[in-house]
Amino acid sequence: MIPNYHLLTLPLTTLFYHKQCLAEPLKPQYGGGIINAGLRGWSNSGLSADTTRASASGNTFAVVRSRRKPYQSVSQKVYLHKEKLYTLSAWVRIDEGNAVVGAVFKTAGDGFVHAGLVEAKSGCWSMLKGGLTVKTSGPADLYFESKNTTVEIWVDSVSLQPFTQEQWRAHQEESINKVRKKMVRIQAIDAKGNTIPGANISIQQTRPGFPFGSSTNENIINNTAYQNYFASRFTVTTFENEMKWYATEHMPGKEDYSKADAMLAFAKKHNIPVRAHNIFWDNAKIQMPWVHSLSRTQLWYATSKRINSVMSRYKGQVIAWDVVNENLHFSFFEDKLGTDASNVFYQEAHELDTDTMMFLNEFNTLEWPEDQFASPSKYLQKLREIQSYPGNRANMAIGLESHFGVPNIPFVRSALDVLANAKVPIWLTEVDAANDTDQPKYLEAILREAYAHPAVQGIVMWTGWRPGPCEKMCLTDSNFKNTAAGNVVDKLIAEWKTGRAVGSTDKNGYFETQLFHGDYDILLSHPSVNSSLHSLKVDSGTRYAFEMNACCLAEPLKPQYGGGIIRNPEFNAGLRGWSNFGFSTDATRASASGNTFAVVRSRRKPYQTWVRIDEGNAVVGAVFKTAGDGFVHAALVEAKSGCWSMLKGGLTVKTSGPAEVYFESKNTTVEIWVDSVSLQPFTEEQWRAHQEESINKVRKKTVRIQAIDAKGNTIPGANIAIQQTRSGFPFGSSTNENIINNAAYQNYFASRFTVTTFENEMKWYDTEYMPGKEDYSKADAMLAFIKKHNILVRAHNIFWDDPKYQMGWVNSLNKTQLWTATWNRINSIMSRYKGQVIAWDVVNENLHFSYFEDKLGTDASKVFYQEAHKLDADTMMFLNEYNTLEVPQDWVASPSNYLQKLREIQSYPGNSANMAIGLESHFGVPDIPFMRSALDVLANAKVPIWLTEVDCANDANQPKYLEAILREAYAHPAVQGIVMWTGWHPGPCDKMCLTDSNFKNTPAGNVVDKLIAEWKTRQAVGSTDKNGYFETQLFHGDYDIIISHPSVNSSLQSLKVDSGTRYEYMIQIQEISI
Repeated sequence: MIPNYHLLTLPLTTLFYHKQCLAEPLKPQYGGGIINAGLRGWSNSGLSADTTRASASGNTFAVVRSRRKPYQSVSQKVYLHKEKLYTLSAWVRIDEGNAVVGAVFKTAGDGFVHAGLVEAKSGCWSMLKGGLTVKTSGPADLYFESKNTTVEIWVDSVSLQPFTQEQWRAHQEESINKVRKKMVRIQAIDAKGNTIPGANISIQQTRPGFPFGSSTNENIINNTAYQNYFASRFTVTTFENEMKWYATEHMPGKEDYSKADAMLAFAKKHNIPVRAHNIFWDNAKIQMPWVHSLSRTQLWYATSKRINSVMSRYKGQVIAWDVVNENLHFSFFEDKLGTDASNVFYQEAHELDTDTMMFLNEFNTLEWPEDQFASPSKYLQKLREIQSYPGNRANMAIGLESHFGVPNIPFVRSALDVLANAKVPIWLTEVDAANDTDQPKYLEAILREAYAHPAVQGIVMWTGWRPGPCEKMCLTDSNFKNTAAGNVVDKLIAEWKTGRAVGSTDKNGYFETQLFHGDYDILLSHPSVNSSLHSLKVDSGTRYAFEMNACCLAEPLKPQYGGGIIRNPEFNAGLRGWSNFGFSTDATRASASGNTFAVVRSRRKPYQTWVRIDEGNAVVGAVFKTAGDGFVHAALVEAKSGCWSMLKGGLTVKTSGPAEVYFESKNTTVEIWVDSVSLQPFTEEQWRAHQEESINKVRKKTVRIQAIDAKGNTIPGANIAIQQTRSGFPFGSSTNENIINNAAYQNYFASRFTVTTFENEMKWYDTEYMPGKEDYSKADAMLAFIKKHNILVRAHNIFWDDPKYQMGWVNSLNKTQLWTATWNRINSIMSRYKGQVIAWDVVNENLHFSYFEDKLGTDASKVFYQEAHKLDADTMMFLNEYNTLEVPQDWVASPSNYLQKLREIQSYPGNSANMAIGLESHFGVPDIPFMRSALDVLANAKVPIWLTEVDCANDANQPKYLEAILREAYAHPAVQGIVMWTGWHPGPCDKMCLTDSNFKNTPAGNVVDKLIAEWKTRQAVGSTDKNGYFETQLFHGDYDIIISHPSVNSSLQSLKVDSGTRYEYMIQIQEISI
C-alpha cells in the first residue's frame, strides 16, 4: 500500500502559421501607434511623385512613383524618445518584380537609423517588421527606401509603437513564465486515492533545461581552473576552431582531430552537449591554399571526404552541425562547384546523420537591420531553398551568430518573430557585444531578449577563454575571476534557475509551485512513510499528472476498494472470516498506533498461511487454491521487516467456483504479517471502459484551432480538414532476413508498422560466428530497407546472458580474452549502428541468466551498460526480460525483482545510461489483471516501458489473447511502444503469425489491422465557429491540416500531436482580394 504523488501541470503557448504575401494589407498593428493615417501627416521624401490609390475592394494606400533616388518615398515626422523602445511594422508592395524595401529614420542626433528590411513583391503585400531605439531624443523622419529606383513603392498600414523599458521588461517576464517555466501541482495520495495532507515536499533543481553556454577552445584541455569554471556554469558549448576544416586537415590528407577529441572528452565527462562548428565555411578567405588549388572534380572529392570524415567521427556525439557557415554572405563553394553546392552538402549531411539538427549559421540577421544579404526575409528564402532541394529532408535549424556592436533590441525581437515562421529551432550561436563600458548592459539586454522569445531554443556566447588581453568579450580575467560581463552571466544563470522549493501538502494533499524547465530531485516525507527521493524532468511537455511512490510504509494504508469482496480485510474483527491454512499458528497483533493485523507464526511449509515479515527480507506471494483451475498465482513481492510493502496482482479463472486465497513464502523461518487485503472483481465491460478512458487520456489530445488574420481578428466559417499521416505510438513487429529481397513482405510490413526489431541479424552469434570474421551484411540490408520507409529500429541485442547462445569460440576464452572479445563486440556493433537505432538491448535476459557474470564477475553486465552509454549517450538502453508480465509465480523476473536489478545497474558508479524496461511478453494464456498490476509496479521506475517481443499461445483463442494483450499495453500510461514477435518465415507457423505464405491475414493479423485502424484518427472535418474555433480530439501522431475559406487561399499546414502538444493553435492564413 503505497502513496502516489500526482504532478499536475498547466498550459499554454501559441504557434502561428504565417503567410508572407497577402492580396490586401492587414490593419496596422496597435492602430498605427503614433503614425497618422492616410497621406495626412505624410510628406514627399526626395522629390518623388506621391499619391494615394485604392484597390478594387476600396482599400486606400500610398504610391510613390517617378523615383530617381533610393530614398525617394513618403515620409512622416515623429518624435523619438531615447528611453523608449519602438516596434515598427508596415505593409509594402511594388509595381513589378521583386525589390528590397527598407524603413529608415532620419534623426538629428543619431543620423540614419535603419529599422528593418523586407523583400517586396508585385501582386501582393509583404509585411515589413522591425524596430529601433535612439540615443538622443528628438524629431525624426520615417521614410521607406529601395536601391531599385525603377519600381513604385506602395505603402499601407504603417505602425510605430513606443514602449517604456518597464513595459518591455514586463513582456519578457510574461513570456519567460509561459515558455521557460511550468506550473506543477503535486498531490500525495494513497493507493486507494485518499489524499495525504501534511506531506513534506522539497524540490531542488539539479540541471537547467534551457541550453545556455559558451564557446571554448584548446586552452581548456589541460587547464584545470578553466575546466572548473566552465563545467560549473554551462550546459552547451561550441568549439571555436578545433572542428573546422583548416584545423583538422591543414595539409591535404593529414587529418588531426586530437584537439577536438580531447575537448569532446572533457565535454562528455561533464555532460555538456556540443554543437559541431563547422563542416564547411563558405568564406574564400579562410580556405587553405591547397583547397584553392583544386579543380572542380578534385574539390568535389575533397568536400565529400571532409564531410564523411568529420561526421563519421562525431556522429552521435554532437547535438548539431553547422553544415555551411555564413552561406548568405559568401559563396566559395557555389562559385567553385555550382549554385547547388551547399544544398548538396546539407542533403549529404542529413544522410550521414539523420537525427541531428543541421544549422544554417549566419551573421547580421539580428545585428544589423540594413544588411540586405542576411535580412530575416533573405534568411528564410535561403532556408527554403535548402529545404526544397530535391530529396533533402534535413532537420534544419536557424543559427544566428549574434556578433553585436550596440544591439537594437526591438529589431532583434521583430527579426526573431519573422524567423519563427519557419517553424524550426532557432539558436543564438556566437553571442558577443561591443567591447566598451556598456558591454555588460548590452549583453544582458541581448540574453534577456533571446531567452524570453518562444522560438529560441538555445544560446551560446562567443566567450572562449584565452591567455592575454581580452579581444572582444571575456567573462573572466586570467585568474578566472569574473569580469563585469561574467557577473551578468552568473546573475542570469541564477535568475533562470528555480531556488529550492519547499512546503507541505494542503488539506487536500496538494503542493503547487512554478518551476523553470530542467531536472529536479524531489524529496517526499511524511510521518507514516519513509523519506523518498524522486527525480523529475520539467519541460514544455511535462505531463499534468506525475506519480511517485514511497517503497515501504511504517503503517499499511487502507485496503483498496474497501477490501472488495474480502471479509474483515483489516483484521479489525480479529480473524473472523479467515482460517488457518497449513497448520500454522495464526493470531492478530496491534501496532503502537493501534492498527490491527494478522500474524502467522510457526510456519513449516512454504504454502502455510495466509505483508510484512518479522526479520530480514523474503518473497511473499498470493495464491488462490481453486477447484477447477488448481493453484492460481496472483502476485509476488519482496517483503521487509520494519515496514509494510504492497503486494499487487490480479487474476482470472477459467471455471467459476469457490477458492481460498492464501499467502506463501519459501522462507519458512519468518513470520508473515498481513493487513488491508482487497480483492475487487470487474466485469469485462468495466475493464474495457477503463482502457478506453486511459487511451483517451494518454494516447489522444484535444486540440483547438483558431483561424485568425495577422492582426488577430478571428475568421469564422473557415473549413478545416485534418488527416493523420503517421501514428505517434510506436507499434510494430519483429522482422528477419526474409524481408531483404521479398517485395510482397516489404509491402505488407511498410504499410503497417512504425518500429521493428531484427530477430537474430544483429546478435553476436549472427555477426561474428567465427572469431574476427564479422559479417553485418544481413543487418545492413535490412536497415537500408527500414530507413527507406522511415521505420524505427530497436537494436537486439549486444549480449545474451544465456550460456546456450554463446559460440564455441567464446566459451573457450579465458577471463582476459573474454573481456577483450566483449569490448571488441560492443565497440564494433555500436560504432556501426549508432545514430541509426532508437534503442539497444544491452544484455538480454539478465535476470534469468548470468553467463557473463559467471565468467567475468558480478559487475559484468553493469560494466556493459556503462560502456554502452559512453558509446551512445542519447539512446535508450534496455534491460530485456521474459515472464515479468507473463508468469506471476516467476520470482526471478517478478516486477519487484526487475526493479531491483534496474536499480543495481543505475546505481553502478559512473553509470548514467538512459535505462528503459523491455518486457518480452511471450505469453501463453495471458493474465490481464496481473499484467496491469505488474505494469503499475514497474511504472514507479519512471523510465520508458516497451513490450518488445509480444506473442501468445498458438491455439484457437490466439486472436482473443493477442487483442487483450495489445489493448492492455496500449492503454497503460507507462507503455511507450509495442513490438510483436511475428517476423514472417516461409513454411508452417511456429507460434504466432500475422499472414500466410501469400501475405493474406491470419485471424491474428486481422486483430492487428483492426487495432491499427482503431488507434488512428479518421479524417476530422468541420468549420470554425463564430469565434474562429474548431476543436477536435486527435490520436498522437503527424497530421496535415487543410484550411480554406471564401476569402482566403487554401492552406496546407503540418502538425505533430503528442503529450506535449499545446491545447490551442492560432493559424494565420492569407487573405485574397475580392
